[in-house]
Formats: sequence, structure tokens, C-alpha cells
Amino acid sequence: MSQVDDVADEPTASVLIAEPEHATREAMARSLTRKGCRVTTVANGVEALEAIRGQSFDVIVADLRLPERGALWLWRETLVLRRELRGRFLFLSSEPRPPHLGDFIEAEGFLLKPVLMDTLWSEMQKIIRRAQDRDSG
Repeated sequence: MSQVDDVADEPTASVLIAEPEHATREAMARSLTRKGCRVTTVANGVEALEAIRGQSFDVIVADLRLPERGALWLWRETLVLRRELRGRFLFLSSEPRPPHLGDFIEAEGFLLKPVLMDTLWSEMQKIIRRAQDRDSG
């Protein structure tokens, strides 16, 4: 697990990136850190759940094909531990949205890889706004 801390005193968001590809994971982390986010990176589902147990995150960015249990397992286990994180996942995949994941994906965000960093940032902001609206309403 890696944490990137080159941010301002008040981060704009706390983000967990669960991505098996090192170069992709680090590129996302650098981009989000420049936006002022506090970023933690992991390479698999087990590491991601460990991070979720120990830290608070505004957004969890996870590749659907995470090694070691996978993103669906991570999502289910996370909601058992921290129900308030429902709606805070942004799933990434190099394949089109799997139709058999309809309800699951609809409750969260989804982006097709390769992902432009501006698109990632925009989708994360939508997730954070939805969560703030839900929490205040």
C-alpha cells in the first residue's frame, strides 16, 4: 500500500486507487494528487479492503478485474463493514460494462479504460457531490 501526500493542507478528497497495473495506478495517483487529493494506492482486492478498514475514503476507484478476490468481492465486503461507502465506488474496466452487473454498476460509477484524467476527476466529483447530497438530505 502506498500513500501520496504531496497535497495542500486541506485535501479536496481522500481517494483509494485499487488498480493492478503499476503504471496506470501511479499515473492516476499523480494526477489526483495535483488536484489536491490525498491518494492511497493498492494493487489488489485484499490490500484494498485492508486500506478501507484502516482509513476513511471519499471515493474508491477500483479496476473490475482486481487480483486477489476481485472488485465485486471488495464492494460486497466494504458494504458489510462500512455501509456509508455505497455509491462511492468508481469501477474501471477495459471491457464494456458487463450486462450481468446492471444493478451493481448502477449503484456506483463506471468508466471504460483507457480513462482520461479529466474524465476520472469529473466522475469523482459527481460521486462526492451525490454522497454529500445524500448525507445532508
